[in-house]
Amino acid sequence: MTYHDPCYLGRYNGEYDAPRDVLKALGIEVREMQRSGYRSRCCGGGGGAPITDIPGKQRIPDMRMQDVGETGADLVAVGCPQCTAMLEGVVDATAEVRDIAELVADALVASPASIQAEEVTA
Repeated sequence: MTYHDPCYLGRYNGEYDAPRDVLKALGIEVREMQRSGYRSRCCGGGGGAPITDIPGKQRIPDMRMQDVGETGADLVAVGCPQCTAMLEGVVDATAEVRDIAELVADALVASPASIQAEEVTA
């Protein structure tokens, strides 16, 4: 898995470690993209860029999904609904897009079942 840093959490608020700490607590190994942290690509979601046509050869979401592909990850975690929409809109996506909240919810749902299984076998 790799993690896409959203600009409002990262560059605007200086928080880069907390999302990675959550993923680590879930037992997930994160492969960093070359452009991560304060160098992460911004989708422009706050300014409506994902729904506009900006002149150029390649859209930011396509470039970002290419960054994801270069890590070899088949899953990219995000921490922003704009980033989720941006990356889910890539036609030839190389990885599944999941919000960190979804990953935490999945772990919480899975935990009681595994705890009950351990109690039954004990």
